[in-house]
Amino acid sequence: MSRTLVWAALLSFALVLPLSGASAAVDPNPFQNREPTFNKKTLDLLNEAQRLMRAGKVDDAVRQLNLAASLEPNNPYVLARLGVALNITGNFQDALDRLRRAKKMGGANEVVLGPMLDAMLSMGQNQNVLDLFPDPPPDSHNFAAGMVLRARASALQVMGDSAGAAAAMKRSLAILNDYDGVMTAGRIALLQGDFDSADAHADEAFKLRPKDVDAQVLKIDLAMQKRLTDKAQAMADQLVADYPRSLTARLVRIKVLLASNRTDRAGPDIDRLMTDTPNMPIGRYFYAVYLARRGDPKGAWDIAHSLPKEYLQSDPGVAFNVANMAIAAGYLDSAASILNVVVLRFPWQLEARLVLTDLRLRQKSPQYARNTLAVVQDSKDPRVTALFARIALMMKDRVGAEKYIRQAIETGGGEELRILDKDVALKSLSDYSAAHPDNKLVRKQYAILLLGFGELAKARTAYEQLVRDDPNDAVALNNLSWLVVKDDPRRALALAQRAVKADPSSANNLDTLGTMLMNQSDFKGAALSLQKAHAMQPDNPEISYRLAVALEASEQGPQAEAILQDLVKRGGFSDLDAAKKMLASKLKMAGQTQLGR
Repeated sequence: MSRTLVWAALLSFALVLPLSGASAAVDPNPFQNREPTFNKKTLDLLNEAQRLMRAGKVDDAVRQLNLAASLEPNNPYVLARLGVALNITGNFQDALDRLRRAKKMGGANEVVLGPMLDAMLSMGQNQNVLDLFPDPPPDSHNFAAGMVLRARASALQVMGDSAGAAAAMKRSLAILNDYDGVMTAGRIALLQGDFDSADAHADEAFKLRPKDVDAQVLKIDLAMQKRLTDKAQAMADQLVADYPRSLTARLVRIKVLLASNRTDRAGPDIDRLMTDTPNMPIGRYFYAVYLARRGDPKGAWDIAHSLPKEYLQSDPGVAFNVANMAIAAGYLDSAASILNVVVLRFPWQLEARLVLTDLRLRQKSPQYARNTLAVVQDSKDPRVTALFARIALMMKDRVGAEKYIRQAIETGGGEELRILDKDVALKSLSDYSAAHPDNKLVRKQYAILLLGFGELAKARTAYEQLVRDDPNDAVALNNLSWLVVKDDPRRALALAQRAVKADPSSANNLDTLGTMLMNQSDFKGAALSLQKAHAMQPDNPEISYRLAVALEASEQGPQAEAILQDLVKRGGFSDLDAAKKMLASKLKMAGQTQLGR
């Protein structure tokens, strides 16, 4: 997999960025009706820890709770509070150790069971939860049964058993229809794509706790899943404004900004998070994602590789992103180790399996690659069949390769053959297209492969035919524009305009149009087109650079300088040297102007 494809995959996983280590499957603060100690010094430490927690200073709170536990090492309730705080910081194994000790000391289920299950779920120990906490009997309606069913519902959902999760959650709510149960039901519904039920559960949670942050976070997550990013952004901004000291509010805003490719705007929140809680795993994870998006894969990996193993393995999306950081930084063995754990613990995670297979092939291990794909050998996904074809070719199995190549093409995935040898990929599509001249999709994919493999003259011929066949094919119009610009810049502009008219929602089309307008010295028109593209893809440095050039040429120097300053600070993109020269020239001219006054 190329670096470009790796980062595309990384971006595609943005929506699974975790909000916190807690799964919300269980009550994280079960002490409201229980006084844990009568020792005044211990009680003062507990109260101070609670104050620090409300202020978002979780690490400081843990230090206070450690002191309290040292004063009363045999008090299960103090130890359990420490376990809850450690859960919140993402130190799930330490939390679980404390909570198990508290249980052995006589801690009641109402205090220790929920946080214990939470720690196990947060570490991805879903099968352990199912094995160690079996389904309660139908006539069991006590607190423990309700909590176990709640945790089992979360585990079953993660393990891919949506029906089992729904059934367990329904039983749990019949026993414990409290805020945390409703929230768990809402999040499970969200994962299952049942947006109406998720929304209804969120409304029910608001009735139980009108000002609770987590219920508002569920609403924001729901907006993100519906692709209502502007609405989610507004809701996250309001949440931070309403609760400026809330760590959760700031985390969810970072999550929304990263998930909607507004990375630069996430910077101040991430900086504050790293200042206030430098050791919190989720903060360091977000910082690593930020650095990766800013073109610093080495810096991203330096942060990410030190994340606690239990945090890294608790969520397949987190592990996948970190593995991609390792790949981008050149640490392929580390990436393979991370992904190997992902596919073992989350066997249905296809994206991780595909990247791991690619790594095994790059490591010249076709047998290991085939073993990795064995679980999905019946898949009709053309990415899978293309990889099987690549494995077969590496193992000198020409017949098997041809079978898988044909399957990839017939399932609409001819473009996926780009991972094969150039000659094999092009001949395979060319032969199939010749035998099936009415298959327009194959002809489109053949043109894309020709362009991708640098066969520009043949690609132009192919795209000319595609445009003749369908004058409103936006992709063909856009790609043909680039192919003819050198010989006929006016026609290139006309093609780009037609592409935008056919698909005005494409940032790629708007970027092409902006470039073609600049070629015709229409800098104001170019700036307008590129501003639209930039608004759609604010994290794309190439679009940002071309926008800066257009702004400068249209006498909008201050706006151009601001973009260039940010681009140079970011680094890590193809036009970096040009951006540095342009910025240096602007700063030199500004200095000369000041001296002349």
